[in-house]
Amino acid sequence: MDKPATPYGANHPTELSQPVPREEVHNRRVSCNGFVREDGLFDIEAEMTDNKSYPFPTEFRGDVTPDQYVHHMKVRVTVDRDMKVHAAEALTIAGPYAICPTANDAFQHIVGLTIGPGWRRKVAAAIGGRHGCTHITELMGVVGTIAFQTRYGEDARQRRQTVASTGMETVTARSKERASAMANSCIAYAVDD
Repeated sequence: MDKPATPYGANHPTELSQPVPREEVHNRRVSCNGFVREDGLFDIEAEMTDNKSYPFPTEFRGDVTPDQYVHHMKVRVTVDRDMKVHAAEALTIAGPYAICPTANDAFQHIVGLTIGPGWRRKVAAAIGGRHGCTHITELMGVVGTIAFQTRYGEDARQRRQTVASTGMETVTARSKERASAMANSCIAYAVDD
């Protein structure tokens, strides 16, 4: 079997080390997608599913089997170019308790927040705790990341299209702002002090 290509070269690892013998007991899948809307806003949608590899009893649902989700949640967050939340929608498709879907009502409390520094803390204050859902609150971390990836990716795509159609390179205030915002956020954006 050929080793998959990576941008780091043929000798770069593409797999984790061989684990000790083990049995999978829990599986979580998180999917998150960013969309550019016709009205210039951005929709970020995320979905989370959890299931066990064994059946277990519950008071609300009876026996939950491996082919059934313990948790299944979807969210959509609409943001503008400044990352301010304009709309928020949550849906609980499966949960362990009858009351779980009522947490979706609290999701509206993130409308008006801005994705940026302190996002997770602000989300936890707005929709976490006794009126919210832990799993939907957890999804907001990845939603924030994908919102930035979507917005800045679209900005870069638009710049490339401008260069291709005009033949002129443009540097926007937004690209300078992004470089400043990303400073020291990871090794690739490390700035010497």
